[in-house]
Amino acid sequence: MALANRLPDPYYKIDTSGAGSETGSGDAGPGFASIKLTSDQKMAVTRTNSQRVIARGIAGQKWNVDINYHPMTREEFDPVYTFLLQQRGPLTPFFVALPQYRTVKNTGWQAILDNSNPTYTFPVTTAIAAGATQVTFTVTPSSGSYTATSANIPKPGELFTLTDTNSNHTKAYMITMVERNGDLQSGSAALNANQIRLTINPPFAKAISTNGLLTFKQPLIKVIAPTAVQTYSLNTDNLYKFSLKLEEYL
Repeated sequence: MALANRLPDPYYKIDTSGAGSETGSGDAGPGFASIKLTSDQKMAVTRTNSQRVIARGIAGQKWNVDINYHPMTREEFDPVYTFLLQQRGPLTPFFVALPQYRTVKNTGWQAILDNSNPTYTFPVTTAIAAGATQVTFTVTPSSGSYTATSANIPKPGELFTLTDTNSNHTKAYMITMVERNGDLQSGSAALNANQIRLTINPPFAKAISTNGLLTFKQPLIKVIAPTAVQTYSLNTDNLYKFSLKLEEYL
């Protein structure tokens, strides 16, 4: 199996050799007590003497992830702590799966993502420039057909990532609006019955080629620990207290 590159969680195990998977043997990580997800984008805001506001973005966006754990036994704690030590702080990026995005909100869309017969892919219909805030894709089953309805499309608030010719384009994006044939913004270009248009935030960090693939199922955020210092405390009940701050890796 491949060397683990994801923070261990209840669905992801790491064995003693360092290999990680959802289905293999090994020690699963503990669940999170709480998660704080921050959209971090620096803005310059000034006011004129007449109190008009002038604002502009002065840097790209990244996600910050703060994780708190319940008090853990040593068996629960060791897979997390040793994995983080192996990454050596900001030197080695890894992935984190946030439980609130493990499933999507629309049951019909979840069924499409889980389906194995037919399987579905989601290719971009046309090349997208860096900085764009919309993307149109085609829902493509390996057999049969698909027609977008309100019950089988993604919903605002969900995350997705990309698989493209640029393998460094690992950023996670959040959906803010969803359009389909029969439910379009005024003035928007028409869509075919099997197409969906997403408005997203942040804007795309890199260009996307035609037929680049969107990934909606269990999206992973690529992160680093911004410091190599990882501290825990051990209480009188022999339980470990630990929290974690992560930043998206771009």
